[in-house]
Amino acid sequence: MFPEVLIPTDLSEASTTMVERIGEVPGVREVILFHALKGSTDLSPAGKEALQQAQEIIQRQGYAVRLVVEEVKTDIPARILQIARENYVDLVAMGVRDPGLFRNLFSGNVAAGVLRDAVVHVLILPQSARGGPPLGARLLVPTDLADPAPEIRALLRDAGGEGEAVLLNVMEPGRTEEEVADRLAAIRAELTTPHREVEVLARTGDPARTICAVAEEIEASMVVMPRIGRRDAAGAATLGSVTGAVATCVKRPLLVLAIPIHVEIETRELRSEEFGRAEDIWVDYHELKADPKTDRIFGVFADGRLVSVARCRRHPDGYEVDGVFTPVRFRGRGYARRAMDALVEACQHDTLYMHAVRNLVDFYGKYGFVSIPESELPLTIRERYAFAMGEMEGANVQPMRRPPVRFIR
Repeated sequence: MFPEVLIPTDLSEASTTMVERIGEVPGVREVILFHALKGSTDLSPAGKEALQQAQEIIQRQGYAVRLVVEEVKTDIPARILQIARENYVDLVAMGVRDPGLFRNLFSGNVAAGVLRDAVVHVLILPQSARGGPPLGARLLVPTDLADPAPEIRALLRDAGGEGEAVLLNVMEPGRTEEEVADRLAAIRAELTTPHREVEVLARTGDPARTICAVAEEIEASMVVMPRIGRRDAAGAATLGSVTGAVATCVKRPLLVLAIPIHVEIETRELRSEEFGRAEDIWVDYHELKADPKTDRIFGVFADGRLVSVARCRRHPDGYEVDGVFTPVRFRGRGYARRAMDALVEACQHDTLYMHAVRNLVDFYGKYGFVSIPESELPLTIRERYAFAMGEMEGANVQPMRRPPVRFIR
């Protein structure tokens, strides 16, 4: 399952723990052992000896080893992930010092930085796990009750021969105990194999804290989680909120799988009874309010959640495009473009005006908007902006107009 593994090492006892237990990772064929030199291009005699010993430990477990030693002056986590990409690594496996290491995933800690930004699978092995059970002996697998990903199925099949797995669902509001029990039973039936018995648990409470508590309760050999859960998949973060929180409290080995999650995207005009959802989006954008008498609002929905909006408002003397907004956590996915596509396509037969933030002039230009002087704005649109935002001069906005021409995506 993980034929090519990258082990970053600072030659500490913690990173040696990972070296010693690499044989418990399923499917390994080759290991890249990476050591970053800080402020020097020379490796000390003690460092050379430690690296040689690490190589020998890996080779004795039956794996080929490639050694990479180089000076890294700045961002070590970024360099680790670059090496992983360049070598098509399947897993970054890191030994770390014990609890407290991940209390701040935005600290300068190397392992925390790798876990936060990786787009490959990552295994975090605490130093205290040196004398623990085999990694595949008793897996804790939190589940949101969706169909198990192929990576989960492969892991339960391949992780260290015989063993057990515990499926844990932290119940969401609105689900009944009976519904959760039935779904867990169905997933259990799918995943149980002759070599691995699967148990199920359902709990209530804070998801991350519950997962960490259950890991201790069942003496899990490893906690297995996806980087991104369904709640986070629509956003731009590389590490989901629950998985990130688990990393700050778990005391057991943690395998974070880079599992792709498909998000259903729908772009459409909002119904008037949905305008409150647009206002929720606009709380962080001048707290705009919607009016069914004058507004057409177009939204992008990711798995049913509104993630971006754009509005066309009818004034007595013209149509104004405004309220084009995507909350920060959902940016970088092209949602604003989808919302504007829908708006311009629906309103293309009218002359449209807008006040564009200057750094977005080129973006709106792709929709046929052209810059105009303030004097060419319809009076009510010009006055509305002056009243709501202050005088236009020096406000970093550019008046724009789109003639009623056909829109081609």
